[in-house]
Amino acid sequence: MTGGFSSGLSPRPVQVLCGHDQEVTCVSISTELDIAVSGSKDGTVIVHSVRRGQYLRTLRPPCENCVSARVSQLHVGMEGHMVVQTAMEGCTPGKASFINEKYALHVYTVNGALLASAVLEESVSAMYLVSKYLILGTLQGNLLIRDLFSLNEVVKPLVLKVPIRCVSVTKEGSHILVGLEDGKLIVVGAGKPEEVRSGQFSRRLWGSTRRISQVSSGETEYNPAEHAGK
Repeated sequence: MTGGFSSGLSPRPVQVLCGHDQEVTCVSISTELDIAVSGSKDGTVIVHSVRRGQYLRTLRPPCENCVSARVSQLHVGMEGHMVVQTAMEGCTPGKASFINEKYALHVYTVNGALLASAVLEESVSAMYLVSKYLILGTLQGNLLIRDLFSLNEVVKPLVLKVPIRCVSVTKEGSHILVGLEDGKLIVVGAGKPEEVRSGQFSRRLWGSTRRISQVSSGETEYNPAEHAGK
């Protein structure tokens, strides 16, 4: 450390980007596409250029009513697709005193065109974009794989029963790494060729020569009680 700054970091910011009316809740950047994307509690997603700091556009994810839903998660893919999660407080019918949150996913093109939206029953706590797929981990302990362009489910959710905190995919696209709240790392691998049957997910994922059958197969089931204390 020199003068309070780590070596290699300039004490003066390269750009100062403005536009949100409330706190910034999430950010994502792609230097290859020269875009910096930010989400806010005010319900907006703003896109700037990285090099010049130029304002490009504001996205306003759709919601059920005129009240904007806060942006809680966002991610920019290799080809510029932007995936946004929004959350909005609401009252459970018949239980006016009980406040719960409603979640939704939205996917945009690099030019800001809305491709698809989907209502979620649970909160996304981890997100990873790879090729044509969106890998999601939830606080309710489910691992989801959705089509990036339609947001439709590709396979049945893998139930891990423990909140998921992070997800990643190997360079070859053969395994998904899932970090859990209980301190464990779950590695979900591709199924054996003989496991791939009609009605199961048998398309090639992420350019890999391996294939994934039912991600929720018995071999990948995780029981937190069995791993306690290990």
